[in-house]
Amino acid sequence: MEEGWVEFDAIIATSHRVEKYGGVQLADPALLQIVDALNSGQLPMIGNHDWTKPIRTRDIEAFLVTLADGERAVRLSGLAVQEDWDAVGTIGGVSFSASEPIGRAEGLHPDAEPLKVLADAAWFDDQSIGDACSIMSELAPVEGGRLLQFSAVDDARVVLEMGYGVVLTCGPGLATSAVWDGIKYLLSRRKRTNDGVVSPTRIELVTDLDAGTVVGIIDTADADVAARALATYSAAVTAAAEARAQGKHVVVWEDGHPNGSWVAPS
Repeated sequence: MEEGWVEFDAIIATSHRVEKYGGVQLADPALLQIVDALNSGQLPMIGNHDWTKPIRTRDIEAFLVTLADGERAVRLSGLAVQEDWDAVGTIGGVSFSASEPIGRAEGLHPDAEPLKVLADAAWFDDQSIGDACSIMSELAPVEGGRLLQFSAVDDARVVLEMGYGVVLTCGPGLATSAVWDGIKYLLSRRKRTNDGVVSPTRIELVTDLDAGTVVGIIDTADADVAARALATYSAAVTAAAEARAQGKHVVVWEDGHPNGSWVAPS
């Protein structure tokens, strides 16, 4: 085997009940979709749903198996770059996400380019997701959905997809727009842990470009931090567009007073 690569073999999805999502189970058709997506290269490998932890792989093979308890599972084997694998820590975090649509808020501009909001269903109820979509729909139609994260890591995560045109039009005004109001609302409605601790929410801003996709990551429980990040997100997207960034271009918000900055993952 070529130096720098490590073999792996792991179960990444099963038909077992997922209690944090009300006991949802994946049937064979859904598991086979995961198999097909992995074998065709449509599902990138990242650690713990974290775009700052990409895993370079090769010779990937996914297939459906039956476990000892009779449940069905997706088994994945292949080679990964040792450095990437070590950074992730455990295969338990190399899993997948799915989403279920809730509805669409047409708002004041039904013909405008729509936004999309996905929020983890274990941390945000449907009413809160729908209300946040309604708030944001003052700017453009918003498609809302539940985010389901099948992972050993239980992160509160919100994904906001915004077109390049929307980001450029709003510019620094994103920080005072209906988008900001919707994010602020979601942060206020996040469920608490049993001990009452409010841990950071991961907010992912996603914008497609001609040559790639910008993913801006904000980890915070503070709405003011999110506002500072939104104020300069358009500049980060513009810089990526001018550089014709390929694939996933990930930037992370590092907060500071009075300013912060978007930086490459460390």
